Amino acid sequence: MESKEKNPHNYRTVGYSMILVAASLVVIALLYLAIGDDVLYADRISKERQYQYKQFLEEMNLKNEEEKALEEVNLSPSLDESMDVSNNP
Repeated sequence: MESKEKNPHNYRTVGYSMILVAASLVVIALLYLAIGDDVLYADRISKERQYQYKQFLEEMNLKNEEEKALEEVNLSPSLDESMDVSNNP
């Protein structure tokens, strides 16, 4: 009799554990329904983000090249200007 009193079964804790397991399975099932057949959902999202980032970099490179071209045009002397070259020893 003493062994039963020292180690009583805690059915309430086991019941709560079973409820948690069932709830986690329901969450997994809902995620499956939300994602559907797209098992590579995260991979697809990652590839979309990489594509957007590459487009952003290309746009930035084009802007930089345009700015450099404008600077070169502004820095180059025009043909109408006369250059005064004198050699004073």
